[in-house]
Amino acid sequence: MKFISILVFVAIHCALEIKSSNILVFLPSPWKSHIVSFEPLFLELAHRGHNVTVVSSFPMKNPPSNYTQIVPKYELDLRPSTLITNTKSHQYSFNQLSISLFITDSIMQNRNKYLFFLEEIYIRNIFGIYVTKTYVSAPEVQKFIKEDQTKFDLVIIESFFQDCTVAMGHKYGAPVISIIPVAPYVSISRHAANPSDFSYIKDFKLNAGKSIDFQYRLLNTLFGLYSLFIEPITYIPQLEEIMDNHFQYPGYENRPKMTEMLENISLSFIDSDVSILSPRPYVPNFIEIPGIHIQPTKEMKKTLQNFMDTAKAGVVYFNFGTLLDISRLPKPTLEVFVNVLGRLEQKVLFKWTNNDTQGFPDNFYVDSWFPQLNILRHPNCKLFITHGGIHGIMETIDAGVPFIGFPFFGDQFQNLKISQENGFGLINDIHTLNEDSFERDVKLILTDMRQVPIL
Repeated sequence: MKFISILVFVAIHCALEIKSSNILVFLPSPWKSHIVSFEPLFLELAHRGHNVTVVSSFPMKNPPSNYTQIVPKYELDLRPSTLITNTKSHQYSFNQLSISLFITDSIMQNRNKYLFFLEEIYIRNIFGIYVTKTYVSAPEVQKFIKEDQTKFDLVIIESFFQDCTVAMGHKYGAPVISIIPVAPYVSISRHAANPSDFSYIKDFKLNAGKSIDFQYRLLNTLFGLYSLFIEPITYIPQLEEIMDNHFQYPGYENRPKMTEMLENISLSFIDSDVSILSPRPYVPNFIEIPGIHIQPTKEMKKTLQNFMDTAKAGVVYFNFGTLLDISRLPKPTLEVFVNVLGRLEQKVLFKWTNNDTQGFPDNFYVDSWFPQLNILRHPNCKLFITHGGIHGIMETIDAGVPFIGFPFFGDQFQNLKISQENGFGLINDIHTLNEDSFERDVKLILTDMRQVPIL
């Protein structure tokens, strides 16, 4: 007994100290796919014993007890008059539908390659600033900034037109980790002295493949020069103004300039993959973590499982993501999709605004949400029709399913163009879509796989 007591005494005093940290994840922005893709990281931190506090408009269902969620509520008025004047008072009830309608209606206007540069300046300086100002003004966010007294050991923010949130690191005297939802562009890379050679390192919205011709190299250079020399006198001062007016906590008067704090970000996690896109150099604290959202699949509901299991000729899966409202597509465009897919012997899973199949062909299974990874990994899934979001590209490559892509905005053009060059699928154009071209692409993939080599 005496010997056991000595062993217990030695074990208590010699055991390694176990310490959990308080971690703040400050992501109140309205971009669901940016946040959900990093949730496995936040959840794993909680599972390993850390206390995680998440400020996000997209709460997780059934989080662990050490995973605290603060959900801001705000409304985005996306009318052009509001975006320009930015004087309208806000209702502060978060409305994902308004974003979906605005984006769908905007991108269905054909992309003018000659005005593309000016359109991007507008989006980054008007739209981006307005959205950031709106969600940091939400009462829940303001209360947290001004009143929270928690001692956080680490702050995680997002680098996507919301650089002012870096002030949260100063508020808590904690190191900052940034999550970057796209391949780093000049506006982000410059703060870490990350290489941004305009001749081959592309802006994430450039519609170019692995190599770029002179026209796109010139456009890429314009983007880069604008970011380096014009943004510091236009875009950055607007973000600093948001920081000064909306990040007022005890001691904020003594904080450094925003650019200085951005230069001191400790680590950046990038939701991108050079093996899918193009090889490029990174500084040591820029780390790609692609595919962490790809988790073990769970059982599908029985009706969906049975629909796929009994599809003798296979299944075509149609999904344009969370930000696009498919019902807002022009009627002729929607009819092309429904008519061509309705003539197939394959069954069709079609993401719609609800689960009402009235008006759809008999081979359609319609719903407002699908367990995408389960579907793509099912042996009967033969084709994925997608908008080209990076997560869908990663998942379809993981599952070995070819795609037909219709890029709409953001990095989707580049994702799909490079993936087509790599042999993962085909690209079509939503603005010139017709039944002949769409049916040709569908049958090419379904009947002649030799023409569409995949991993």
